[in-house]
Amino acid sequence: SRARERRADYLVYKVLDVCTDETMAVARAYIARLGWLEGQLNAMREQWPRRSLNEVTLARRQLLMIARRMRGLQRAVKKLIEDRDLGAGLSAYLQDIVEHIDEINDDCERLASKCVSMSEAYDRAVDREREQKTRALREQARRQELRRSRQADSQNSILFVLTIMTTVFAPIQFIAGVYGMNFVDENGKPTIPELLWKWGYAYFWLLVVAYLLVTGAFACCLYICMRRRRNASDSETGFDSDPSPSNPGIEQEPLMAGML
Repeated sequence: SRARERRADYLVYKVLDVCTDETMAVARAYIARLGWLEGQLNAMREQWPRRSLNEVTLARRQLLMIARRMRGLQRAVKKLIEDRDLGAGLSAYLQDIVEHIDEINDDCERLASKCVSMSEAYDRAVDREREQKTRALREQARRQELRRSRQADSQNSILFVLTIMTTVFAPIQFIAGVYGMNFVDENGKPTIPELLWKWGYAYFWLLVVAYLLVTGAFACCLYICMRRRRNASDSETGFDSDPSPSNPGIEQEPLMAGML
């Protein structure tokens, strides 16, 4: 073989060349694997498996270790190039190895940075998902609170109407009760003078009708004012009478872009 025909320095070159070629193959494997993980991250976002994130973290540590060892190998090769006892013609071959090591170092550093970017992108996606869920829960709690407030207002409206009706008819019941007492004197005549009026019954109903008109108008005005005030309060809070479940979406951009 050519290694046997030449000196030992050529054998050293062949060993270094094989090591460099194998390391370049490893770097290409990392490029392919991380590219696949990146596509998976862009597709799944916050649903990205946790084991994939652990794999990316492990790959970063391994890439940094490869880059550190390649830098040591590069220093050794440069010292060989400067060696005067090196065989003629091997300097160009060793310089080619140095260039390959530079490529490997560049790939390792770029891939390590890519691993950091993927981890940060995953964290951002998880934070956005958590923020979206928190916002949805807050919106749901707000709507439930407003719905309970609306139910309470409805009950208060019913109680208000009943109270108004009781208040309106209470004086009429009092008057009817007073003039409905059958107190008479010795001669059998009613002791209440108004009961002896010729048009007393008509006067009673005229008084009742007038009273109902006045109190009814006042009650309607009061009810309308309260209704308007409640509608204004609902419009300020943005509450819809028939709210539909909201699921606010977040405009999502590609998590990883411009890398490899």
